[in-house]
Amino acid sequence: MTDATAPQINRRAVLRTGMLAAAAALALSACSPGSLLLGDPPQLYRLTAPEQIPGVATGGPDWQLSVERPTSSAALDTSRVVLQRGRSEIGYFARANWTDRTTGMMQSLMVDAFLNARSHVSVAPASVGLRPDFTLQSELLNYQAQYPADGTGAPVIRLEVNTRLVTMPDRRIVAQKRFEIRQPAVTDGVQPVINAFDAATDQFLQELVIWAIDAGTAALPPR
Repeated sequence: MTDATAPQINRRAVLRTGMLAAAAALALSACSPGSLLLGDPPQLYRLTAPEQIPGVATGGPDWQLSVERPTSSAALDTSRVVLQRGRSEIGYFARANWTDRTTGMMQSLMVDAFLNARSHVSVAPASVGLRPDFTLQSELLNYQAQYPADGTGAPVIRLEVNTRLVTMPDRRIVAQKRFEIRQPAVTDGVQPVINAFDAATDQFLQELVIWAIDAGTAALPPR
């Protein structure tokens, strides 16, 4: 990491909370002598939504959007950082976890990205129970570090999400889009891989917010 890049990475808040995890592990070890055999706790990483969304529409009729938790396969819906070798071998980075399961983390990031856009659209997670004009449904298809089949070299982060904008309460699809992001890691290693996840997620969130706001505004019924 160079001095020129450090401020940006800090702002994006790839947060390492290993100290908190270590404190929790020490507390557990005090209760259970056998837990001393568990070894070092994993490092925890948290991604944050972009603070600004350049190019987003900020004027127009007010409407409300609820964001549902994405669906995903069991292999991806985990707090562990997923890797893939070749076409079919799934694995996980040792001692590197997200602070939440992937689908929960992605829902929170999407809500935060819409809020950070400061547009004419009011946004909340679906669990709040509002009466929105639209709900955003999504399916997380890929969110892993993709290695070549021989396992050598730096990976490429592969992020693919199917999204649907659905009217409420009649649940009619008015727009859908598949987002596909590829972000190479600078080198092979946990921190460069986390940085690449951060960059890929940032790009996805920015494209998602612009698309959903434009599509929802265009699909609003006359008032």
